[in-house]
Amino acid sequence: MKKECAVVQDLLVLYEDDVLKEESRRMVEEHIQGCEECMQVYENAGKELPAMEAVSGSSREEQETAANQVMKRLMKMSSQRIVGGLLLIVLIILIIITVGGNIYDNVTETNWGLSAVYLLPTEDISVEELYTLKSGDIYCRLKSDKKVNAWQFMDWGTPEGKLLESTDDAVKELRIREAEPWERKNCDAYDSAFIFTLERHGTSEKDGSSIVQRCREINIYGKTKKDKLTIWEKGQIVKEAPEEVEKEAIQKYVENGQIAKAVRECEMMGWDDYEEIFEGFYSSVIQGDEGEGVFELEGGSVM
Repeated sequence: MKKECAVVQDLLVLYEDDVLKEESRRMVEEHIQGCEECMQVYENAGKELPAMEAVSGSSREEQETAANQVMKRLMKMSSQRIVGGLLLIVLIILIIITVGGNIYDNVTETNWGLSAVYLLPTEDISVEELYTLKSGDIYCRLKSDKKVNAWQFMDWGTPEGKLLESTDDAVKELRIREAEPWERKNCDAYDSAFIFTLERHGTSEKDGSSIVQRCREINIYGKTKKDKLTIWEKGQIVKEAPEEVEKEAIQKYVENGQIAKAVRECEMMGWDDYEEIFEGFYSSVIQGDEGEGVFELEGGSVM
């Protein structure tokens, strides 16, 4: 039997004798209306409820005093339940805020919405090749046994307040998304090459000053920011690319519209036969197409 029920059932005799104050009487009525057990006791007792021996010779004032003491106990227990419930709610809210904050701080930021749960963990990615090109850019080939649907590259992440200023602390971030179950039959195991530019120059439209932004590190992220694989970092010694990698890089420059950069790479390699390397893009070079992948920024531009 609940403590509240025991207290109310002790008060039923006083309730029948009509010696309870209005507040106490109303509390007993509210309780027995909502408690099947106490209602059953009350209905079974009816008007034949015996007078309580403890109060049989007491005055009306003494009976009211006894009833008030019992009701105070009941109210105290109810208050404790309310306070306990409120504390539990506050605790749950604090847990949600703490856990939610940790999740927000750690989850990798992407534009993929819920499908970001399929981000490939870095343990499933291997760096197969890493070279320095003649241009100073970094060539990297990544492989995985997993089937990949897409990748997302954040180019030139700059420290806060440095978007339009020179900095040596820019970073580049790569995220790779594993194919979702219904996509996997149309996908192959992952094998792809990337070229990362480590330095870019521009001019501020505000005052005409030169802007130089240099990359500090290149990272791959999995589902969380703690799951990080650093491909390259400032000061790391990387061997020079062999000739076949240089040719592949030049073709990628052309495919990305960076024709002038592709030409300079050929010149640094001592190659004059652009047409063979560019595979059909040669005409655009002859016509002076200097597509260089210019990055437009608010208040300035950097390439």
